[in-house]
Order: sequence, then structure tokens, then C-alpha cells
Amino acid sequence: MDYKIDLHVHSNTNPHVFSTIKENAEYASEIGMKVIAITNHGPALEDTPHWWHLLNVRIVPDYINGVRILKGVEANIVGENGELDINQKIYEQMEIILAGFHGNHLYYKNKDKEKNTRAVINLIKTQKVDVLVHLGNPEFPIDYKEVAKVAKEYNVALELNNSSLGGTRVGSEKTCRELAKYAKEFGCFICINSDSHYCTQIGHTPLAGEIAEEIDYPKNLILNSSEEILYKFLEERKALKPEKIKDNYIETYYPTMKKGE
Repeated sequence: MDYKIDLHVHSNTNPHVFSTIKENAEYASEIGMKVIAITNHGPALEDTPHWWHLLNVRIVPDYINGVRILKGVEANIVGENGELDINQKIYEQMEIILAGFHGNHLYYKNKDKEKNTRAVINLIKTQKVDVLVHLGNPEFPIDYKEVAKVAKEYNVALELNNSSLGGTRVGSEKTCRELAKYAKEFGCFICINSDSHYCTQIGHTPLAGEIAEEIDYPKNLILNSSEEILYKFLEERKALKPEKIKDNYIETYYPTMKKGE
């Protein structure tokens, strides 16, 4: 299926990405996309610039060339209790919050399935995050059945990541299929995203889409299927989210600005 919504798109605010937000939006418009989410990385990822860039995404228009631009973040899991590398200011501003594992100085790549599962489930239970991304990464094994069960209970979506399946995270095909199987079994919302790092990747999700199609995943549970499904989900998520979060990564690892600086 040719989806017109892509909820995992990066811009070159992150140095390892090669397209601007404007280039992303223009290409998305050219191919008939309806919605893209700009979800740049949280500050724990090694090459990410100062966290202020995440706040300033507010200046981006809601629509560019007719494409709805959701302002979001791809936060990093930095602790077993579901800690993220964002603060209250970022949390309050974002229209969609993605989170996933990337090796970072607080949470290294590891094969400890119990540890990783615990981190994901604890994060889900905080209700801070809307979508858990690239959980099929074999460098961070998890209990997919248990995660899908809890994700359904807390109405958190799970991602099938086309970039992972295209070679970014080698070995993801088997694990993504397992994730999709249990997501369908429990009736979870999923999204099928490009994880675009260059504009022409936007909306290009044949590998992830194939997994969903093979198991006849219900379209009413795929966030990319329609704007109506997506916006209803985001409204439901807004009602579930806590008003305040306690994450202190930024306060710990960024020096406090002195008054007047």
C-alpha cells in the first residue's frame, strides 16, 4: 500500500542527515504525501546539536506546500526505568513523541533481553511516548510478546521501520516480523515509517509495508492509513499523557545557563 503519512522523518539539523525541512516538505508534496512528522534525535545521540534546536522547531509552519508538518522528536531511551533524553519544555511542545534505542553513553548497545524489555515496558507505563520505534533492532533484543501486550494496554503505537529492513539495522527482518505478529495478536496500533535521512526516502516503505500486508494487518490499526485514524490516535494519546515528566538528562548533562547569558 502507498501510504501518504510518514511519522519518522529527520532533517539536517542532525548532521548525519542530508535534507532540510523545506526539502523534505517539497519532496513530500511532489509525491502526494498528506502528513510528515519531523522527528529529529534527542541530545543523547552523539552527533546531535544543542537541545535548543528541538524547541525551535516551533517556527516551522504547520503546512508547507499543502503537507501537514507535525513537530516531533525521536527521543533516546537512557535508562531502565524508561528515562528519556528530553525535558519538560521539549515534552510540552511536541505534537508527537517517538522513542527508541540508540547506543549512547548512558545506555550502551547490549544483548540483555530482560534489561531492554524492562526499559521499554517501564517507558510505556509512563505514558510519555506515542510511538516506540525500530524495536526490531537485534542489537537491543526484547520480549516482543510482552511489549506488544503492554503497548496495547497503554495505547502506545509500535513502528515497523523501513530503514531497519533496508540494511540500517542488519538482522531486523525476523524480529520485525515477530513484533508485527504479536502486535496484531493483541490489537496494537502500528505505524509504517521510512525513518528518512534524505528527502527521497520519505513515504518509501515497501519492506515494512510488505510485513504488514503479509499478515493482513487491520488498516484501522495502521496510523498511516488515514489522517482520521492518525489524528484520533493523537487525541487519545494527549488525554493519556501526564502533564509533567521527571526526566533530568538535559539538566544533568547540560550546564545551567546563568542569568543574563
